[in-house]
Amino acid sequence: MFLPENIDLAHSEKYRLSIRLSPDGFSFYFNSPSDPDIFHFQKTNLSNKLTYSENIKKIIFDQGFFTYPFNKTTVVIVSPHYTLVPKQFFDARQNRDIIDFNFQNLSGTSLHDSSESQEYSIVYNMDEEVHSFLSRHLSNPEFKHHTSSLLHFFNTYEKTIGNKQCFADFHDGYVSMFCYFEDRLQSAVTFPANNMPDTTYYIASIWEKLLMDQTKDYLYLCGEIDSHLTVVNDLKRLINNVERVELKPKANITVEQIRMLPTDVITALCE
Repeated sequence: MFLPENIDLAHSEKYRLSIRLSPDGFSFYFNSPSDPDIFHFQKTNLSNKLTYSENIKKIIFDQGFFTYPFNKTTVVIVSPHYTLVPKQFFDARQNRDIIDFNFQNLSGTSLHDSSESQEYSIVYNMDEEVHSFLSRHLSNPEFKHHTSSLLHFFNTYEKTIGNKQCFADFHDGYVSMFCYFEDRLQSAVTFPANNMPDTTYYIASIWEKLLMDQTKDYLYLCGEIDSHLTVVNDLKRLINNVERVELKPKANITVEQIRMLPTDVITALCE
């Protein structure tokens, strides 16, 4: 597996490793908190001859460097199965009950992802075998949900007083959508985006249910926009203010990388 010359894993403690697990893919990247020139992202396709957990195990074993002691090791889970719970009502002992209440017949292990800068915890589900394997073989990994860095970024995105804003991120065959009135989160949901008319309908329905104004309020788009131009053009006919999210990562990455990388990767680099 190719790594650039400026990454020397003999000194792994200098780098942060982030592994991103989507329903049908595995990717990872290295970056450095002290050197913005250090960044490398790589994606690996999964074999249809192996189970999901077998694929993950094979990648980790084939590429021995994943087990090195890094400055920080993070595993990001991309999944539509999550719920936000206000922190004043959150109890980690109820993770499983929360998942079972919101999703039927969902097996796996229930986790939570909390941030000091947010007012809620993200309760989500993960394949139990994969979680157990990575917990044993990675160096002190931190597990996070893909919405964590998105919410942190959108929470601090410039808001217009008196207006509502929706952020729609296209990724991994999904749309993750977060809606705000000024600085207050009103809705957070991830849904499939495999059918163009349905995707337009779902976004417009959320807009309508939150009583958003088609002439005054804002829809911000990010992620795989070029693959969903039909949806984007339909939304522009419905909503006056449709704009792209401005992303300014602290790592030195190219305009092409910003266009191609998952938004949750870029927003993590903005922190």
